[in-house]
Amino acid sequence: MKKWMKTSLAVCMSAALLAGCSFGSKGNSGSETEPSTLKVMYYDESSFFSEYGMVYSAVNPDVEIEVVNTSKIYERTNDGEIDYNEAYLQFIEEEKPDVIMIEPSQLTSLGDEGKLYDIENFVNEEKYNAAGLVPGLIDSMKNLGNGKLYGIPTSFYSQVIYYNKDLFDEYGVPYPTDQMSWAQIIDLAKMFPTDGEYPDRVYGLKMGWGQELSEIVNTLSQGENLQMFNADTLQMTIDTPAWNSLVETAISVMNSNSLFYDNIMWENEGAISNMDYYARDPFYSGKLAMRLDGNYLMQELENLSTYAQNPDDLIQNWDIVTAPVSSANPEESSYINYQGIFAINSQSTNIEQAWNFISYITGDEYARVKSKVTYGNMPLRSTYMKKDDDRNYDAFYKVRPSTYNNTMDYNKVPQIFQFEFYSLMQTELAKVSSGETTVAEALSTLQIKGDELLAQGMMSQEEMDKYWEDKYGEGGGMEVLPMDVVETEEIAEEEVVEE
Repeated sequence: MKKWMKTSLAVCMSAALLAGCSFGSKGNSGSETEPSTLKVMYYDESSFFSEYGMVYSAVNPDVEIEVVNTSKIYERTNDGEIDYNEAYLQFIEEEKPDVIMIEPSQLTSLGDEGKLYDIENFVNEEKYNAAGLVPGLIDSMKNLGNGKLYGIPTSFYSQVIYYNKDLFDEYGVPYPTDQMSWAQIIDLAKMFPTDGEYPDRVYGLKMGWGQELSEIVNTLSQGENLQMFNADTLQMTIDTPAWNSLVETAISVMNSNSLFYDNIMWENEGAISNMDYYARDPFYSGKLAMRLDGNYLMQELENLSTYAQNPDDLIQNWDIVTAPVSSANPEESSYINYQGIFAINSQSTNIEQAWNFISYITGDEYARVKSKVTYGNMPLRSTYMKKDDDRNYDAFYKVRPSTYNNTMDYNKVPQIFQFEFYSLMQTELAKVSSGETTVAEALSTLQIKGDELLAQGMMSQEEMDKYWEDKYGEGGGMEVLPMDVVETEEIAEEEVVEE
């Protein structure tokens, strides 16, 4: 489904659902409101109204929303004279938005600088019903704000381990439980048989897409919150005993023949071309014990009964547990991310109306409306999460998002590192897989070459254009967004359920 179609679908469905909302000249608090203008900071006007503004304006007709486009921030950095954070502050100072769109990593710095308004008193008001938010959300936001509450996210993305209870029962393997480490999950995966060939054999675990050591290493390091570099000092931290042990674990599970990879299906496309689409996937067909995946998979599992040719032959008895957590900090997960955080400009002269907007799009009525439109992101209000008594849906929010991942500021990381390092890592670990080099030698090379990339400093737009032109030829120049922005947009795009 094309992106514009997804956007249109969201707009149309939201409009239809609003028939149950109250229209008129009252705000969502129910009191009479004076006509006012609210300046909101967002990526672009069209996306804003599709996602938030249309619904909010329908129930708050006396509020005129002006969207200030954040593309201006990137325009300011093109000449290389100022960095993103400075351009961001200039943008807020000049545009004076009432509502600020903010990344988790900025809650601490902007809060400490007095740029954000503390909204805790608003949140504590009974009518807002903070207790209805998913557990741990407020504490996570306050943790990022050094004890003060500056922002509320509008959604969150969460991955979990899905598992086939029938396969576990058949082979006498104990079920996975919440807050296991990757090492424990891998031990369970190795208990399943490894004989036979796809599509008939059983697999213990799917933890990524491709059959490359670098991908397994990245997945394991994410679970352990093991960082390859220090974002504050811009120094590599990958040549350590912890990283050596993790790569050895990745090699072990890769060689165990317990893993399923998507390329296995692609390599057998001719042989399975006559099979039902769903039956090709070993988890749907009951041949895969566990898989790490997002909440969108719930909808796909529900679709089996409607769209599969022989739904009775596919998985029925499944459940979920939390994604693997760090053995050092089992209360946090790198597989959960809060998204779409809005805060109030401390210099705003429209504080009450700014809170009216934030409270509505993070409130109960908005959650009810948006829950009818299927997205990859999870609702903030747990009441509107699909639940039944037989499945562990609390796994989606039982642990809080990783503090480290939420405070990483990729805007300070030299672009050349972001362009080059992960390809370099893929190459070096491929040499380990083929026996050309040892783990210790590969990590030493990555440490040295990574430090060289981190030392090169930030690039201007002109330098980035030349880099891409040299790499791909004339016309290869492109503007690159910070890694955290790109990742957020990719999640929003890829995890929309396509039916």
